[in-house]
Amino acid sequence: MDEVTSRPFARQLESHERKFLHTLTGALLTEGRGVHDVLQHFARSLKSFVQSREFLEHRRLHGLLKEATQAALTAKNAVRPNEQIGFELMQSSGRIRSVAQWVLYDPAQRVTDSSMRIAEPSELDLETVSELVRQSEIDFRTLKAHLRTILERQSQVTIGQILTEFPAEQGLGSVVGYVALGAKHGEVTDGIELVTWEGDDATRRRAKVPTIYFMKERYLELVD
Repeated sequence: MDEVTSRPFARQLESHERKFLHTLTGALLTEGRGVHDVLQHFARSLKSFVQSREFLEHRRLHGLLKEATQAALTAKNAVRPNEQIGFELMQSSGRIRSVAQWVLYDPAQRVTDSSMRIAEPSELDLETVSELVRQSEIDFRTLKAHLRTILERQSQVTIGQILTEFPAEQGLGSVVGYVALGAKHGEVTDGIELVTWEGDDATRRRAKVPTIYFMKERYLELVD
């Protein structure tokens, strides 16, 4: 560009024309980047279009339209445009509504009732609340106390032996609690132990659990 602008004809150019020639290379590079970005986007879109196999559906629809067009061209010589053929086609249409029909949403029209009613006094006492908590959560503190009581007089005990002396007050929850304690504080073996307990409905139940030994050597781990 310096060579071009140094030639005699350049002296007759206007200042804005000479400025355009000096910046032509940069303008071409800028536009070239834009073309490159468009081509890259087109290539990615084409790749995604092929990978999604949408082109197969487009090809199928194009084939159907072509068949319909050919059928229409064939029928145009045999059927007049105003001839009744006994077929009705429901035309689709959209509902036209004026923008003036829309109104702004007023939150004040849908205010929820935030007043607080005075609740009836509860008849629950602390014992009832404690019992509800015990029914909903495993009482690990009581289970640990039962384990400590037995381990104070013997070297080891299994879950089945514990349930023989201390019935499962929480039913299956107590059994699950002993298994959880055994996994953390006991010796889990590969054997299977059949344990039984009686629920609040006086029904005798049984289950197979891993044979777990609680050892006296780990007594302190069971202290809360």
